[in-house]
Amino acid sequence: MTNPQLIHVFADYGAEAPETTVSKALLQGQFPGSAQIFSQPGLQRGHVTTAAIFLQMVLPSFNPGTIHLCDISHNKLSPKAPAPYLAAVSNNQWFMAPDNGFLPLVLQNQEVTFYSLPTFMGIRQVINDIYIPSLQTLIADNFTPRFAEKENPIKSVLFNPSYQNNFLRLVVVYNDAQGNAIFNLKRDEFERMRNGRRIRISVSSYRLEIDRMSESVFEVEQGYSAAVFGLGDFLQISMNAGSAKQYYGLVEGSVIMLEFID
Repeated sequence: MTNPQLIHVFADYGAEAPETTVSKALLQGQFPGSAQIFSQPGLQRGHVTTAAIFLQMVLPSFNPGTIHLCDISHNKLSPKAPAPYLAAVSNNQWFMAPDNGFLPLVLQNQEVTFYSLPTFMGIRQVINDIYIPSLQTLIADNFTPRFAEKENPIKSVLFNPSYQNNFLRLVVVYNDAQGNAIFNLKRDEFERMRNGRRIRISVSSYRLEIDRMSESVFEVEQGYSAAVFGLGDFLQISMNAGSAKQYYGLVEGSVIMLEFID
């Protein structure tokens, strides 16, 4: 029996929450040979889409064999039944999360198999009552799961950019701690639609115009903004020595226009 090299806990409760201390103590006690890290961004609890965007952004940094325990808010479908939880495996990484649309969003366009985790009424602490026993079962079975496959997990949809007359309508889906505005557009989709054309990004209410993609925000002078593809290959507007969120009002839900110029 070999413990995983890295356990990553992704939670939508803050570092100051008592659940954090409890989860760290439980995981360290059960898997003392495993490195453990916690991701606890300032997210609105229950906001599945934003949580999925965050995990997509950081996921490429994790090596195969990582176990992701996603302790995020979950509303049960029925008060008379236990809340359903899933395991999933993709690219030799394992994920555990509520069956609330979160994992299909994170792992969209990837080859993935979903499994139902054993659950019961009266769960008090998800890490202790669901994830640790399930992970122990996986380890004992050398990660050949005995769980039943889940064919139809609940699915959520990430808002796709709308495209009309050479204009893309983009929405801010996340603001990071630096005030960068991350949009619902990835590099591969952008390049496919761009097809070598010039671009112009406009935020009309603040007279912001960007006419090129940059590799880094440091390609522009302090106080100016750049369009870059950041973590997870999401398009973002970043401000050198400033906050695009504060200065341009690019908060979650804000809309900008990206024009392809023939």
